[in-house]
Amino acid sequence: MKFPAILGGLGALLLTSMAVAAPVYSITEIKPPVDSFYGSAMNESGQVAGTGPVTPGGPPHALLYSRGVVTDLGTLPGATSTVVTGINRKGQVVGYAGEETEPFSGQFTSVHGFIYTNGSLQDLGTLVGGNYVFTKAINDDGTVIGQALTADDTCAQAYFYRNGVMSPIGTCATTQGAFFINKRGNIVGITPRNSNGRQQGFFSKDGTSVVTINCLDNLPCSGRSYTEPADLNDKGQVTGFARDSAGVEHPYLYQNGVMKDLGSLGGNGGWGFAINASGEVTGYSLTAKSQHAFIYKDGKMLDLDPRGKADFSIGFDISDKGDVIGFAGNFTTGEFYDFLYTEGRMWKLKDLISRRSPLKGIVEIYGARLITANGYILADGFNTKTGVATSYILKRMERED
Repeated sequence: MKFPAILGGLGALLLTSMAVAAPVYSITEIKPPVDSFYGSAMNESGQVAGTGPVTPGGPPHALLYSRGVVTDLGTLPGATSTVVTGINRKGQVVGYAGEETEPFSGQFTSVHGFIYTNGSLQDLGTLVGGNYVFTKAINDDGTVIGQALTADDTCAQAYFYRNGVMSPIGTCATTQGAFFINKRGNIVGITPRNSNGRQQGFFSKDGTSVVTINCLDNLPCSGRSYTEPADLNDKGQVTGFARDSAGVEHPYLYQNGVMKDLGSLGGNGGWGFAINASGEVTGYSLTAKSQHAFIYKDGKMLDLDPRGKADFSIGFDISDKGDVIGFAGNFTTGEFYDFLYTEGRMWKLKDLISRRSPLKGIVEIYGARLITANGYILADGFNTKTGVATSYILKRMERED
């Protein structure tokens, strides 16, 4: 629209005013049972699944935050470490637990996956008697996926768990672990490395057949030798990165058996990290001088920081509306921060907290890595007044009260 000359100044002023109006977010602190809560998954109702101790100095348990209350979901017998990896819309929680060889070492003598459903924590059992079962995700119908080792620990294989039964996906030669599952039951994971050290993604329509996400000569990404999936949407579209024979990494979009190179922002390399319901992708691309977060939509890659206000930026997650959560920073000033990209502009997340919130200026937000389809943001933070490290939920407000 073009303004008449007499209204040009006023029109420009109005547009400028509209452009700088910052979104406002409420912030909710998840009160941990003891001294810490680490939220690792959130659904669209704002329920958060995570881990934390329930007694001073005790081992971490699976925890569920819902409607202002944190519930101890427990852990598996004998476990000294618990990891939560997913939650669905029904509030079912999955993860894995085991006995560490040493505290906080990340090395286990054995690991079993679990699901919390109908008020109890259930062991998923094992795949052909193996000692290690890692659970990665759950969809809304309660199907669980992950990675399991065979009895002799010589083979890591993808599995799905449905109606109390654990079933392998493919064979030890075709799958190594399943990482993503959508509402349709489509499953995405990785294959074992071949004799040349190449590992690729795989796509399974329902867990019974496997198609490799590779780069055959007849596909747009001809010449790539390594692929890794990073996210899956409900349409069955996949994003991730593909590494070519020269070692350059390319963000891609895979759908209907075809992998598309998303291009770059002028540099030579990048990753796709997340994809929303519409097939919009976020991640990062190298530019001629730096690394910028992007959104890929309508066949084009959009730079989220075209003026280069930050020395670098990375997009981690994207909502169905197209809002992006990510991380950026300036090496010269030493300032590093979480950002929200919305309505054509990148904002520092900490600046968007409502000025009326009692936590404004008290909580240091860091580690924002998840935004739900409907726009809830999950971030870690530190309460400088209480000394508690926990997770926080940010929800967009209609306006500042």
